[in-house]
Amino acid sequence: MMGTTFKHKSSSTQNNGGDDSSDSEEEDDLEDVPDTREYAPLDLEGLQAMGIGGSGKDGYTMDDLQNMTMNNNEIKDDEEDEGEDDEDDVDDVKLREGDALVVVAKTEEDFASLEINIFDTESSNLYVHHDIPLPSFPLCLALGSVVSSYQVSSDENSGIATGNYVAVGSFEPGIEIWNLDVMNALEPVVVLGGMDTQGADQDWVSMQQSMLPSSTTVGSKKKKKKKNQTARGGLREGSHTDAVMGLSWNTVHPQVLASGSADGTVKLWDVTQSKGDYIRPSATLAHHTDKVQSLAWHPSEGTLLATGGYDRRVCLVDARSAAAVSSATADQNVKKAKLNADCEALAWDPHNQQYLTAASEDGVVQCWDVRKFGSEPVWSMVAHDYGGVSDICYNSQVPGMLITCSIDKTVALWDIKNKSSTAPEPCGSKDMNVGKLYSVSCYPSSPWLLACGGSGNELSIWDMEGEDAIQNRFAVRAQGYGKPAAASSNEDDVKEPDFEAIMAKEDSTAASKALKGMNKSKKKKGKKKSKAHKRK
Repeated sequence: MMGTTFKHKSSSTQNNGGDDSSDSEEEDDLEDVPDTREYAPLDLEGLQAMGIGGSGKDGYTMDDLQNMTMNNNEIKDDEEDEGEDDEDDVDDVKLREGDALVVVAKTEEDFASLEINIFDTESSNLYVHHDIPLPSFPLCLALGSVVSSYQVSSDENSGIATGNYVAVGSFEPGIEIWNLDVMNALEPVVVLGGMDTQGADQDWVSMQQSMLPSSTTVGSKKKKKKKNQTARGGLREGSHTDAVMGLSWNTVHPQVLASGSADGTVKLWDVTQSKGDYIRPSATLAHHTDKVQSLAWHPSEGTLLATGGYDRRVCLVDARSAAAVSSATADQNVKKAKLNADCEALAWDPHNQQYLTAASEDGVVQCWDVRKFGSEPVWSMVAHDYGGVSDICYNSQVPGMLITCSIDKTVALWDIKNKSSTAPEPCGSKDMNVGKLYSVSCYPSSPWLLACGGSGNELSIWDMEGEDAIQNRFAVRAQGYGKPAAASSNEDDVKEPDFEAIMAKEDSTAASKALKGMNKSKKKKGKKKSKAHKRK
């Protein structure tokens, strides 16, 4: 501004010379030009000590007071700007009623993290709220609300913490549970299985003690520690021995978490039962002969667990009877259905809970009635011709809507309530533009939002509210869903069947027979038989 003013004065002098003095005086009149000079803060006391300053109030001249006033105004403006920035930062992390939270596990080269994304349903704005670094590449996620806080107290419920938690399975044998309510979390709240870090701490203390002057007694203790370290093998008692590929948090019993691993086992964890140092599994199931890829608890029957593995089997387990017997006899209490390819995903129909749906890597999706599980499926279809089906889910707000995704980069919608045929009817597909799709999920609080994650390390959200074809087919079903309504005319919707009673109907004494057989084998063999994992 100052440079422009000086340039304007110089040019006017050159053009007009000394002949037109009145015009030059008018052009040189700078009273109406705002003063934009910047003043540095002055040490007035130091100036007065050197004898510089006038005789105004308190020894200050009017020019000094004017400079001080201008500087104070600038400081106030800066403070107001900083206050506005702080308010903007707080406003960015504040959650509103219309915000939808999406948890994403992603990897970029050698870095892995959890991203908590916010989708503003009013403005359709998507941004990352905060992220959590992970020590290993993630493979699966499960959301829950209850964990153990490791607090020691006489009250049995004092160590139970509630909130928003996510369990993460990775290439490591341990399962990390993170608190999503903490923005700058440095470590997981709970680790299930994995490396025995407590033993490493003891070894470090022993190493420090060995460096001090010691007697022969201390040296013998050191050798004994090394022997115990070899016996531990580096893993906690009951831990998986390979990558964790599938997780499912029980919605009926929120303290129960199921995990499937590449070691071929399924483990049940009570995340509130920490015995001092860490949590041990409540049960270990070995009814699969290969890697266990997917798990799904029944939405209302809290002991019914569906599992799928690379042995091309979908299994239905009653967790009560399976956990009560040894792994050798647990297979008697497991119902199985055969697939033509490896199982990739499982999903229960939330509106008709007797139906279990499985997707396989050959692109086929099949549905069984668990009351007749093991026989022919109710329906079967080829959902994606190229690349197979990587994930499936039901829309909990819209009855009859099934969603599938594939590595062919598309999401497909299906209507399973088509009365003209038993097979689902295709309702369209969409390229989500995030590469090969690995997962799909519907927002439980809105009938028209679904999210996909793909190989492009990006999250894509599809708002189906503006899709006329989808609205024409499904809008009527979604109206008023979730509100108290009159009794349904459909007999299947009036009362849900007791699946546990149905499973036990074929052989009501299966669990008791298995227990008797196990007790007899123990008496015959005595203590000669060794187990891979002993429960303490």
